[in-house]
Amino acid sequence: MVPVVSPDNSLVPPRSTSGVETVAAGGRVPVGGLSARGVHRILVLRPNHRLGNTLLVTPLLCELERQFPGAEVDVVTGCEAATDIFAGFRQVRRIYQVTRRPGHHPWRLWRMIRAMRRARYDLAIDCAKGSRSARMLIRWSGARQWVAPPFDDNDERDAGPAWQAVWAQAPGHFALDAVHALRHALSGGRAVQEWPMPRLRIKLREDELQEARDTLDDLLVDSGGIDHGGRVIAIFPNATGNKRLPSEWWQRFIESLQQRDPSLRFIEMVAAHGRSQLEGRLPAYFSSDVRRMAALVRQCDAYISGDCGVMHLACASGTPTLGLFTRPNLERYRPYGPHDGAVAVDPSDVTPAVAAATAFLAALPEALAAA
Repeated sequence: MVPVVSPDNSLVPPRSTSGVETVAAGGRVPVGGLSARGVHRILVLRPNHRLGNTLLVTPLLCELERQFPGAEVDVVTGCEAATDIFAGFRQVRRIYQVTRRPGHHPWRLWRMIRAMRRARYDLAIDCAKGSRSARMLIRWSGARQWVAPPFDDNDERDAGPAWQAVWAQAPGHFALDAVHALRHALSGGRAVQEWPMPRLRIKLREDELQEARDTLDDLLVDSGGIDHGGRVIAIFPNATGNKRLPSEWWQRFIESLQQRDPSLRFIEMVAAHGRSQLEGRLPAYFSSDVRRMAALVRQCDAYISGDCGVMHLACASGTPTLGLFTRPNLERYRPYGPHDGAVAVDPSDVTPAVAAATAFLAALPEALAAA
């Protein structure tokens, strides 16, 4: 039977009283009921096309490397850059690519489901709350057992009081929902707080980093071939929808920071459309390759942007990252590394953001020296 799709081409499972589908599959792992022994084939599901949402899967992959070092991991994603993002994760074997419009490619979707069922996964993990497509695929995969954040209120109720207590203690960050659920499935909560939470990560090779160092050196020399020193800040003045701050806002922001610290140097990371949003006033870098972008940002002293996929890419590269949030979702999506920061900003007033960025940059030398 061909998979069911809705008129808007999203996957639609048959509904049950719990709000999720009734396709036959293995059961949800009880709290403390998962054993690392016997888990050799793992399926991770995040069928979303956005760069940021795909990077938010990497903490789970890091956790799987720690908890199941001898297992293989397959990933379901909709992101075209997934192969580049997951390169270097030694356990990742296969990447299943879901199209943005699965209803236009039903036989491709069916072949993917058939391949998943043939793999006979020991464990499947849904990374996100409320993903109907992921929950249907986790069932149709035929995995022996599965772990997932609650799909909806009915799913949370039906999972029972033990899982309800676990979710009530969740960190609250999108990247850590599945990690939190997995740890409690393994341990029942014992010693969970002793383990540091994994960060976003993109594993860059030394040759990629060297190429980025050379590129940055070339960007920073003036017309006389002189590099004037000072800390280098990468700026990405773009985002989607109302997360995007106006070009004029960014220009006032950069000018204010330079007035406070004339030694600061900025480069503009150019968006996918290939046009400078700062009127070409800064040295600019453009690449359609996410690994090259990450490597270039890694050579900078800090990165600042709105809430976007490139912000998560910068965070995954390991560069101290400051996220500027115009929506009330800061705690859910903020960069959370030890030297990262996030601040709510007003598109009509640059002053609070300048103050926050100044404090963020001032704290970097001491923080990095201790790292």
